[in-house]
Amino acid sequence: MASESGRSELADLLEELKQRSGRSYSALAHRSGLSRSSVHRYCQGSTVPPAFGAVELIARACGVTPGDPSLDRLYRAWQRANADADEAPGEPVSQASHTSQTESVREAEPEPDAEPGSGPGPGPGPGAESESGAGLWPRLASSLRAHTAARVVTLVLAFVLATVAGTLAFDRDRGGDPPAPVPSVSSGAQGERGPDWSVTGEKVPAAFFGLNLSTSTGEMPGFRAGSVRLWQSDSRWATLEPRRRHYEWDNLERMVDAAEKKKLPVLFTIGGTPPWAAKSRKQSDFADAVASPPDDLADWERFIGKLAERYEGRIEAYELWDYPNHPPSFAGSMKRLAEMVRRASKIIKRVDPEATVLCPSFGELWTERGKTLLREFARTGAFHHCDAAAFKLPPRRADGPPEESIELTEHVRELLYKEGVRRGPIWNTGPDRDVAFRDRLDARRAWNYAVRFYLAGLYAWYDGVRRTYFYSWGSSEVPLVLERLEGPPSEAARRVARLQRWLDGAELGSCGMGVRMGLARDAYTCRLTRGDTTLRIYWTKRGRAEVTLGKGARRVLRMSGATERARPGSRLAFGEEPVLVESR
Repeated sequence: MASESGRSELADLLEELKQRSGRSYSALAHRSGLSRSSVHRYCQGSTVPPAFGAVELIARACGVTPGDPSLDRLYRAWQRANADADEAPGEPVSQASHTSQTESVREAEPEPDAEPGSGPGPGPGPGAESESGAGLWPRLASSLRAHTAARVVTLVLAFVLATVAGTLAFDRDRGGDPPAPVPSVSSGAQGERGPDWSVTGEKVPAAFFGLNLSTSTGEMPGFRAGSVRLWQSDSRWATLEPRRRHYEWDNLERMVDAAEKKKLPVLFTIGGTPPWAAKSRKQSDFADAVASPPDDLADWERFIGKLAERYEGRIEAYELWDYPNHPPSFAGSMKRLAEMVRRASKIIKRVDPEATVLCPSFGELWTERGKTLLREFARTGAFHHCDAAAFKLPPRRADGPPEESIELTEHVRELLYKEGVRRGPIWNTGPDRDVAFRDRLDARRAWNYAVRFYLAGLYAWYDGVRRTYFYSWGSSEVPLVLERLEGPPSEAARRVARLQRWLDGAELGSCGMGVRMGLARDAYTCRLTRGDTTLRIYWTKRGRAEVTLGKGARRVLRMSGATERARPGSRLAFGEEPVLVESR
């Protein structure tokens, strides 16, 4: 039975390292090879790792280097937490005794930052010295004195199993490298096997597949979409009310009417203060608007009231400003913005109780400045006046792997939790501003990126993501063009439509990645069900991987539109292009 004081001390030390690293539980899970739930439990003290190797993996993921004194502190806390179960009374403990455990973990899996396809390198020979100055064989001898024979046998077996478990291959993009063995999941090194999360009875709504529209023509996508967001469609506050109490609804009316005909729910983004409403007139990204908030909030309330009354039942959701942490978008204080949110929400809910109110859509959340302003806004209590939170949740770079948005979502959720904002829906409304400066993606990357953008959003379902809006439709000035105005849908657009057909009427089951799912490190999978059919989607962040098809597998669906008969027990290769396996 674990010592409570030791368990608490260990949890405090791990949480301190996590906070210092600035990484989320999800990020640490990615880097350590442990499941996110395991990392969370260890850092919170609800459970204690059965072997110190898991503790060191977390420490390494936090940036702790071999020989760092904090490893000794962590080991002593872990030892006290497991005192009654693992240590003989009065037995002295040295750095060597805990290093031997982590040595098995290091040899059993690739380094967290290793390139895909790079397998575990050869272990040190009998004469090799560790960075702490102790050779491997002296460390093993010390381990034998410090631990029971059963524990040593468990570690040896874990190492042997990991060494021979080369059943899944993960080749480099450039090809030619031999398949790399995937580490096995043992009780001491990796924690339990299983998905990151699972749910029951929740269907993927059609509206989940959103598109930002970059036009005011009234044209709508020529391929399947689930919902639309209006912002760069000449429908700003300044455009709709160019003079006080003088309204021009033509552009917005045209867009809403066209979306209604296509049965596409509308998210309307409110922003762009009319110059007449603000004396300071801070420069805006738009020629007809200013970035300053209105001087008199009565002007704001009157506009919101007119808007909500005119579009009651026609506009599904209202987003109460775009990119408020970008000065040319909003140049006021977070306190002023929070008051605008409070008043607007009250008016919209009075006029149209069924409408969804979204808090302003913050961006630049990979940066400290962006996170600082979000914290400041959260502390105003404004999120309590919104039905959902809106954020820009892109990868670190606009052309980076879409799966990085999963990590950012976890960062944001954790930040909100610390500021007292509990769980609630999140709508991903688009990219950061660097999207305008990135080069065009090549055709194949574009096909895969577009589909994986939505799959990454689906993977973040557990963290509350309920809507994802791709940026953008109708524009050719972006790295990935889905469809130009009056042009045919691109191959990327056709694949996005195919993904939606794959998921029609399906209920979410679970999502997971890497070794804990029996996959290569950068491989992902999500499981859904439709009636008595199980749908499992596989894809990778980079490179290629393989999986053995189960006995119920009957069909393999490709993004190209091809369909193959599945052969249970056979190996299925997949990569950055997602693939769907149907099973009974």
